[in-house]
Formats: sequence, C-alpha cells, structure tokens
Amino acid sequence: MASQSSSPSTSVQKFEDADFLVRSWSDGSTFAVNRGKLEKGSHVFRDMFSCCDSGAENQQVLDLHEPESTLSALLRLLHSPPDPPVQFQREPQAEKFSTLLPVRYDASTAIPLPVLRVLLYLADKYALSDRGALESLHAHLLAHAPTDGLTVYGLALMLGDMPYVAAEASQYVLPLAWYSPEEAKVVPTVAAYHNVLQLQAYRVKALQDILLREELFPHGYGMCATHNTSAAAVWARTRLILARKIETNTDVAGEMESLVYIFQSCTTCCKAFNAAVDMLAYKCRRVPRRLDQLPDDGCPGFDE
Repeated sequence: MASQSSSPSTSVQKFEDADFLVRSWSDGSTFAVNRGKLEKGSHVFRDMFSCCDSGAENQQVLDLHEPESTLSALLRLLHSPPDPPVQFQREPQAEKFSTLLPVRYDASTAIPLPVLRVLLYLADKYALSDRGALESLHAHLLAHAPTDGLTVYGLALMLGDMPYVAAEASQYVLPLAWYSPEEAKVVPTVAAYHNVLQLQAYRVKALQDILLREELFPHGYGMCATHNTSAAAVWARTRLILARKIETNTDVAGEMESLVYIFQSCTTCCKAFNAAVDMLAYKCRRVPRRLDQLPDDGCPGFDE
C-alpha cells in the first residue's frame, strides 16, 4: 500500500504545521502534511509509521496508491474534520406525540451524499480512530435519511460500523417494492434487505390490526343517540377499505381523519370521532418504526 521515497514532486499542497510529505503514486501529486495528525487520526497511518525509520522524518515521502482528489479528501479529513450538520432543536414531548418521522438535522448543511460516500469509504479503508470525526460523518449521513432512507441504510452497513445509523435510517425506507433493482443494490447483503422487509411486513400487519380493532364508539362511550348506527357504519366501512391499502409509511390516523367533514354537523359524533382518531394515532405511534425496536420474536403484540 505504501513505500518510502526521497524525490517528491515539485508541486506541493501544504497543510497547517506540515512536517512530512505524502505523495500520490498514480499522478505524483504531493502534500505537505502534519505527521502527528495522520498518526493520531488513523490506525493505518499509525501502523505505517511504526514500520518506518524515525530518523530524518522531514526528508521522507510516503507514497499512497490514491489519485490526487481522493488523497486530498483523506488528508483534509485527518487535518480538519468537518463539523456536524446543524441539528434541529426539538421538544422531546413534541416528538413523542407526533405521528411524523423525526427530522433531526438540517439537510442543507450536510455534506452531499456523493462526497460523503467517498469520505466514509476512506474512513473505513484507513481505519480512522478520531471518534469526533467519525461521529460527525455519521451525523452527516443520518441527515440524508429522511430523503434517501435506503441509500443511507445501505451505506451505513457497507462503509463501516454504523449500527445506530442503519437502525435510524430503516424507518425512512419506503416500501421496498417501490425501489428499482438498481436502487436496491445499495443494500450490501440479502440478510440486510430481508431485515427491512421483515420490519415493513411487521408494521403493515400491526397497523392493520390496530385499525380494524379501533371502534368509533369504544365500549359505547360517546355514542350518539341519533347517528350512532350510520356514523359507526361509515367508520367501519372506511377502515376496511384503508386496511387493504396500508403500507409501512401510511399515516393511518391521518387517513381516517379525512372523514371529519362527515361528523362536523353533530357535536357528539364529532367529539367521538376526534377521540377515536387520537386513540388510533396513539396506538400507531407505538408500532416499531426502526430495526432496533423490532421484537426478537417478530410477532406483533401491543398492550391495550
């Protein structure tokens, strides 16, 4: 992977506090770097330098089989790791009661995915040891999960040890049937693909079960003496239709809430309807959304 040389390229790109030279074997591009930062930030560089003669370090050149652009990205990562993306400040209670998936970072402040893919590949290849730099890269990757869930899930498994990022990203993966074969290739193993498939099947079954059990007038509570039969029939008919259409990302309570216009003319029915939708949303929120929340037995089971 590396060799020692004493004839560096005439064009040198310099980093702060440079005391050593690194050169691209493929095109001769040379970088003046800080050897201490390379040793501190990467297990691979640490092992390389441990095999080298410690004398006359400033006169040495380390040749790496990387093109200039890749080598530049690696050295910048080791000298000045990127700050994490801007994180949204959210009230824990608001997220707890929301039916929407959490958005933790401002995606506009995240490193673009094509660049991030390269950085994560290099972090894995050169065994970066700086936890702060690694956590920052992981946060940048997670910032893309709400819009590129499957890609983030696949990269988290493919490029380093990121179980937390993979688990978080799994909740943003759209129904797998919606992806093309080319898009699905980002998932590195059949087992990893199957895990998401199992999570989504679990969610669909659990959401269907909750929807089909939830009544407009549970135990007769809030039942309207005038419209109880017709109102309950509308609720029952709509939930049967919706149950057949549920996907892993369906907002079940939100879909049922679209019936509100039918119940608005009756205060009693409207009150019962809102209570039923709220209870439906509460129960659906408790359905696992991430792989790390999936029960070991894979069987739906919810306390009433």
